[in-house]
Amino acid sequence: MTDQIILPDDQDQFKLNEVCKLANVQPYMLRFWGTEFPQLEAEKSGTGQRLYSRDQVELILEIRRLLFDEGLTIAGARKKVSAMEGGGEKPKAEAKKKVEEIVEAEPEEEPKPPKTSTARRKAPKKPAAAKVDKETPTDVQPLLATLKNVRDEVEKILADLKAN
Repeated sequence: MTDQIILPDDQDQFKLNEVCKLANVQPYMLRFWGTEFPQLEAEKSGTGQRLYSRDQVELILEIRRLLFDEGLTIAGARKKVSAMEGGGEKPKAEAKKKVEEIVEAEPEEEPKPPKTSTARRKAPKKPAAAKVDKETPTDVQPLLATLKNVRDEVEKILADLKAN
């Protein structure tokens, strides 16, 4: 768990770089989170600098905790944040207690690997070996053997991943 971060009392708006230092994240992460969490849409100063309110910074710290400390996905963090806001609470101590209650009540899920375009596709069934009339040239034989070994290794890895 991360240390408790205390925001300066006399400051109501924070620049992007200040928030990055407070939350210990890179600017591109905050910009991305702004696309995933509508509550984080930052105001722009006259010079185009992103400005975050105190409530937004507290929400950013909560999102960081959910993603980094609890290991949730963006979608999971979005659900938790929505649940907190549904109760009219801010992501402060009360909200953290509520999140802990929800987490304790739910069975713990194994973190899933991020989905990619290839992960969404079902693996095609292995076709039967094709019969060819002519023999394979001898200079291709070592390459085919290597490809077969690679395919076998990939199948083993996939089987291990499915087993876990």
